[in-house]
Amino acid sequence: MNNSAKTAKYLRGKLEGLKKKYPIIKEVRGVGLMLGVELTLNAQKIVGYCLDKGLVINCTHDTVIRILPALIITKKDIDSAIKILDEALKWQTKILKNG
Repeated sequence: MNNSAKTAKYLRGKLEGLKKKYPIIKEVRGVGLMLGVELTLNAQKIVGYCLDKGLVINCTHDTVIRILPALIITKKDIDSAIKILDEALKWQTKILKNG
């Protein structure tokens, strides 16, 4: 298995872990390192939060976050990205709970 296939499997596993943690994640989908995370709400605020923290992601639809890293991404890079995305999801979930 080449490096990009290994890191794609690792990234998808991390995103699936976030899905289990946050009910606002409806679905994780995609092929290889081109992945989408569909939310139950508008993703713009989460994308903005991530961009402010240095994680470059975007929305493909109002509720879908596109994650498309370079093929040379490392597990360390993925862990850093997941940490930022986790913080953003926690922040958004807290806002939803507090109204």
